Amino acid sequence: MYATGATGVISAGFSAAALNKSKSAVFLASSLDAEHDTSTSPTLCGQTEDPCKSNCAPSNAHSREISFVDIDPTEINIAQALGGRSSETIECLRINGCRMDSAVFAAVVDELCLLELPNLHTIDISKNKVGGRLAGNALAKLLTHATSTRFLSLGWNCLALADLKDMCLLICGVISLDLRSNPLSNSFVRPSSRSSSRSSSHRSSKSESADASVDTMAWVSTLVSSMPQLTHIHLAQASISDKELTALFHALTRPSTRVEYIGLEWLGLGSRLATLRAIMSSLAPAAGLATHSSALHVNLAANNLGDCGVKIISSSDAKLPSLTLACNFITERGMGMLAKWLPASSLTALDLTDNYFGDQGIVSLLAVHAGVKPNPYYTQIKSLGLNSCCLSDTSLRMLADAISCKWAPLESLRILRNSRMSSGAKITL
Repeated sequence: MYATGATGVISAGFSAAALNKSKSAVFLASSLDAEHDTSTSPTLCGQTEDPCKSNCAPSNAHSREISFVDIDPTEINIAQALGGRSSETIECLRINGCRMDSAVFAAVVDELCLLELPNLHTIDISKNKVGGRLAGNALAKLLTHATSTRFLSLGWNCLALADLKDMCLLICGVISLDLRSNPLSNSFVRPSSRSSSRSSSHRSSKSESADASVDTMAWVSTLVSSMPQLTHIHLAQASISDKELTALFHALTRPSTRVEYIGLEWLGLGSRLATLRAIMSSLAPAAGLATHSSALHVNLAANNLGDCGVKIISSSDAKLPSLTLACNFITERGMGMLAKWLPASSLTALDLTDNYFGDQGIVSLLAVHAGVKPNPYYTQIKSLGLNSCCLSDTSLRMLADAISCKWAPLESLRILRNSRMSSGAKITL
């Protein structure tokens, strides 16, 4: 069934029935392939070009972007950057890494509100020092003026969730919201990283903290409800309390929302297992997910979950289409837990990149367990990510056998950067 020639190529043979489910063969190269996987590093929402190539002046008279990158905040001049262009043609405003504080941002917003901006769909002010009530008021003012905003990037600033309270009912058109690496719960310190804790504390001390009496839980659902078009939200590396994260996640996964991607990377959930359990409970049919978007993807990469975290996930009644568990120190024991859970999970896409469980992990994943008789396949997995998992040719052979036996209707198998795998190894789906 398999043949290995002098070139080190492994091919798998299939029955006619197995081959008929795919109109064209998909070839997957080994670890020597230079393809770059970006599953654990989502880009800034709305970013369309290399920020390093941007500056405070329009690249040409027909540019539809105003961009300031890595300059002194005193050099931010909207009128100068606009040049002779009509403000009505501007579609993107980008102010990245300019050390802009809330006062400067408020002044910029005042200047922008003097212009006609009917086509401004992307606002990216990431990597600054914006935060506090002043920043929240300025954001609300800008969104009231630029009603066509669709992509809002606020990552790597000093924003708390309470700072966004004034934005409620003003961001109905936003489809992508980036809040990465913000002290969302003010004084909360994430347990996963000392350096991150120091960084978040430093940001929080500089932020104009919102009134402590504000009950975030009372309006977080309103904030989410005010974004009926929201499909993507990025919360990676944010400092957020267990209570607020649970409430926010629950609001995002209600049947009435259209959310397709929730990024929860680097939140230290491996040390916050009760929160992980609460998150997974929000994905159970009893919580209404049965009528939720069929495209929901939850990214739990780099949370140090380990097998204990996998046990919580696999023992839940969660139903979701797509899950990323990359960089979580999952062993073959955890893979065995996932194998028992997958048939009932509704998962069609699973990313296990950078977990180093080796061939034994694949043995555990593919094991057939008594009493599990899904129909028509053992699982529903169509996309499986196994990049950098310390696999060898043995795993490739086992996967080929599993596919031929209808273990899963795989259409995409990412198995790159596995140093133990032969150069040029391939498999046909």
